[in-house]
Amino acid sequence: LKPLGISTHTISERQMELKNCENGSIYANSNFHEQTLVDNRTPVLQKMDEINCEVNAEENLTGDTNEDGGNQLPPKEENHDGQSLQLEVHSASQSTSLHLAEEEDKDFPTFFSVMSNRFSDISLLEDGGIPTEEFLQSCYAIVPVLDKLGSTVFAPVKMDFVGNIKKINQKYITNKDEFNTLQKIVLHEVNTEEAQVRNSATEALLWLKRGLKFLKEFLTELKNGEKNIQTALNNAYGRTLRQHHGWVVRGVFALALRASPTYECFVAALSVGECDNQELFYRGMQRDLSIYLPAMEKQLGILDALYEEHGLESDEVV
Repeated sequence: LKPLGISTHTISERQMELKNCENGSIYANSNFHEQTLVDNRTPVLQKMDEINCEVNAEENLTGDTNEDGGNQLPPKEENHDGQSLQLEVHSASQSTSLHLAEEEDKDFPTFFSVMSNRFSDISLLEDGGIPTEEFLQSCYAIVPVLDKLGSTVFAPVKMDFVGNIKKINQKYITNKDEFNTLQKIVLHEVNTEEAQVRNSATEALLWLKRGLKFLKEFLTELKNGEKNIQTALNNAYGRTLRQHHGWVVRGVFALALRASPTYECFVAALSVGECDNQELFYRGMQRDLSIYLPAMEKQLGILDALYEEHGLESDEVV
């Protein structure tokens, strides 16, 4: 979209009018007074009373006199209208361009701006508690990203991710009032010595937050401008899940990474509607992820601190 500019023909006409005005009407009175002064310089033999009369007439026309008694011409009026108009036009053009760019971004939704549940929508409790139900709903909402990366090759990853969500939810529904935050679930299992038991909600949350970290790092790569999906996935995997996986699982991930989609296909998958402009998509992703990722990171940080405090992190590989 091009900015709604002001016609250059109109500006030119306006500047011409200003110039004509400067050369004509503004100084018309001044030129007239100067001519009057010349015409009124009569011969010395002219009667004194006529000279005084003419001088008085000149003073009435020209206004004030200087300290020496000479006539003082009106000061020239500086006309900045042309320059001011140009500055106003330039400012208006810039403002229109910025407004249109903002409108384009605002009107271009992405997967993350239309999600049913987002981490950025979660309100923490006063004590920093993370609401269990809202958190699990936000985890479910991000699962389609794995499908968009490849529903077949990422099926094992998705299955593990969803399985951990279900394990936590099963614990939650046994007593929604008591387990209304993730911290309460973990602390309950710590006190009942269930936290280290296989398939506990605490163990499921451990792997769920690791999976979320992988997705967060991948999305951060995209937000930072990486347009090679395989590179973004590989970098994210190396910083998060790889250290917890044995050689078999690493092999599965390696196959999945090699089968990752192109950036163009991923853009189409995450776009809401058709998107032929990758730059527009990138700006939309920047806008949405700038809100989504910080909230996600904050909540994962709270969980990391909880697990660190109670020695719940594990070096076990799978």
